[in-house]
Amino acid sequence: MKIIHCADIHLDSKMETHLTRQQAAERGRELLQTFLGLIDYAADNGVRAVMIAGDLFDSARISAVTAGSVLDAMADHPDIDFLYLRGNHDESERAFAGRQLPENLKLFGEEWQYHRYGDVVIAGAELTDRNHTTLYDRLKLRQGDVNLVALHGQEAARPGPELVCINALRGKHIRYLALGHLHSFRLEQLDPFGQYAYSGCLEGRGYDECGEKGFVLLTVHGGRVSPEFIPFARRTLHHISVDITGLTQANHIYQAMLAAAADIPREDLVKFTLCGSFTPGTNKDPGYLLKALERRFYHVRLSDESTLALEPETYENDISLKGEFTRLVMASALSEGDKGRVLQAGLQALRGEEVTL
Repeated sequence: MKIIHCADIHLDSKMETHLTRQQAAERGRELLQTFLGLIDYAADNGVRAVMIAGDLFDSARISAVTAGSVLDAMADHPDIDFLYLRGNHDESERAFAGRQLPENLKLFGEEWQYHRYGDVVIAGAELTDRNHTTLYDRLKLRQGDVNLVALHGQEAARPGPELVCINALRGKHIRYLALGHLHSFRLEQLDPFGQYAYSGCLEGRGYDECGEKGFVLLTVHGGRVSPEFIPFARRTLHHISVDITGLTQANHIYQAMLAAAADIPREDLVKFTLCGSFTPGTNKDPGYLLKALERRFYHVRLSDESTLALEPETYENDISLKGEFTRLVMASALSEGDKGRVLQAGLQALRGEEVTL
């Protein structure tokens, strides 16, 4: 038997913090297309059930197109059960309001619900303010079954309405605990007989969600549960650090950035962080770098954490205007990063160059 564990789809996310309005709208459509693609994958690979461990939607405001597309896709695959519990972002009752739900969509509630497939039992419940202290004691599983459990929340040592108390689930005959809430894949040992995992999200939405994203494919055979992470995102977000020490021209920095990102597909999103050290004469020209890189990738973000490398003897006894300006900046209360930026701009201006900060 094959089962998919997914979570944190966050359909209808706005994603306008860093993306253009057009890109945000496109990425929103891609989130939906990726989830619908997961359903097609399930149908093509003989998956019997899809466990959605919370946050299928991003908020209570769900478009009619999104809700209709999800329900229609589920209804088109009656041989697959969709076992869905709401997460802290979900308002599925409002998302599906006024719509007839397909019979193969099974909604978990505040009490444990159990779905049996031969010797495989899938249990799930939503953690709330009302049940989080007593829910664990009410979980009843038989030792002879292959028990899968779905919950949504942050792994914790104590119970809470958005906390999954791992200790309270040990020794309860769980072979696999399917969790949602964290947006990166993690697989850990629950106890000597079972594992627990966060599937992560299907698509990264911001640069705090870099790396491969996808779902977990569970194969149940002979009483054993074998989890496999399946990368499935349409686009991947990357964070690349580039050491600019010794590079004095913006074009040289650009070439170093391209080399660091040589293996990244053009359709992906990349955050570059400049690190290392630079001298006052270094021309970083972030505007040039961004414009050049935006032609290479779907989206680019640039941050600068490089530090100014300036020996005191190079300016302490310099009687020129440049020396006086440098001494004033270096003696100021500015942070090291701000000192570097002010020096760079000021020295460019003194040389009659265009200020590129």
